[in-house]
Amino acid sequence: MIVNISHLPIFNISLFSLFWALQIFVSKLAFNAGANPVSFTIQAGIVAFFILAIYILPRRIHELRDIPKGIIAGLLLANAIHFGLGIFFCNAGTALTSAINAGFLVKIGLVTTTLLALIILHEKMTLSKMMAILAMLMGSFFMSTKGNLIVPQFGDVLIILACLCWSTANVLVRKILKNSTVSDEIVTLLRPVAGLPLLVAFVFLAPLYPEPIRKVFEINILEISFPFLVAVNGLFLALMFLYLNRTLKIASASYMTMMSMITPVIVTILAFAFLKETMEWIQVVGAILIISSGVATHYLQIDKQ
Repeated sequence: MIVNISHLPIFNISLFSLFWALQIFVSKLAFNAGANPVSFTIQAGIVAFFILAIYILPRRIHELRDIPKGIIAGLLLANAIHFGLGIFFCNAGTALTSAINAGFLVKIGLVTTTLLALIILHEKMTLSKMMAILAMLMGSFFMSTKGNLIVPQFGDVLIILACLCWSTANVLVRKILKNSTVSDEIVTLLRPVAGLPLLVAFVFLAPLYPEPIRKVFEINILEISFPFLVAVNGLFLALMFLYLNRTLKIASASYMTMMSMITPVIVTILAFAFLKETMEWIQVVGAILIISSGVATHYLQIDKQ
């Protein structure tokens, strides 16, 4: 029997991880050049919306009209939580903590997604899955902190809230996609539709924030300093959304978040090759732990659990 490779979870999660890594890499290039993280994210999100609209609407406009209002409301809520609240808490938290803390704590999404999937979706928590999660977290810790202990700060709490937002949204999307005939492409299109207005609203509320956070969000979102990087980032963002939701359509939420842990490994390789960043031996150990756990996750068929 011939298997359509585009329907395989490993194919979709691999492309999601790759495009996520490329999106992070392009963002890093822009931030190194002086781009503001919030305005750059909003502008790239607008580009992503137009790319997705051109690709999806001509083929799915009739389906969009026929989706029950309750499901549309649920998808808009999930996408607003993911792309609106999640990015707000992540940027605000990063402004109040160290880069090392932020780099590791965003991986806490592995734990929050698995726990929420267990509670809401009743996905299994097997010993093999637990061991793979622990190995991935250890690998992420080595890669992000080089084995150094992190000192908790208030911003860390905000980043953990961001992880909860991303996990909650992904689990809600998985629940809707699993129990309905809604296309994953419709979910993808609604992500910037729901998230961008909320993110723009947070920018206008900047005068109300504490000083460190206010500096991050007091921006002119219409000022485009790096149009080429914004366009490329928007393309990778659109592809990342597309393959994320395709994965959630055919595989468990815990499988998605576990296998996407390969993303920081790809980012590290790109940074090592093109940004002249260096790797210490402990980071190499971390990368090996993550890759090995990812291989085990695939062969243990956690996508079906």
